[in-house]
Amino acid sequence: MKKILIIEDDQDIVDLTIILLEREGYEVHSFTNFLGFENVVNDYNPNLVLLDLNLRGCHGKEICQYIKGQDHLKQTKVMLMSANPDIKTVKEEVAADAFINKPFNVTDFLQKIRTNIN
Repeated sequence: MKKILIIEDDQDIVDLTIILLEREGYEVHSFTNFLGFENVVNDYNPNLVLLDLNLRGCHGKEICQYIKGQDHLKQTKVMLMSANPDIKTVKEEVAADAFINKPFNVTDFLQKIRTNIN
C-alpha cells in the first residue's frame, strides 16, 4: 500500500485530504506539530509528502529542502499545497515534484496524487 504523509496545520484540510486519500486506498498519516518533523518523515518513510508552504512556526520550503537533501529520502515525492501565488516558483526553488493551488478541485487533486506517487 502506498503511503502519504500530510504536513499541514489546517485541520479541516487535513481531515478532507485524509478522507479523499483513504477512499483511494492510500495509507495516510498527518503531522501538524512541526517540531521533530525529521523523525516523522524518516520513521514513516512515505511514498509522497503533501506539504503546505505556510505553516505556523515553520516554512514548508525548509521541510522540502530537508527531504530532498537526504540520500535515503531523495526518491520521496513532495507535492506542495498552497494559496501562495508564487507556488510554481517556490516548487522550482526547493526541487519539489509537484504543486497544487488551494483551494483545489478534488478531481485535479486526486489526479496529481496518482501522477506523482512512487
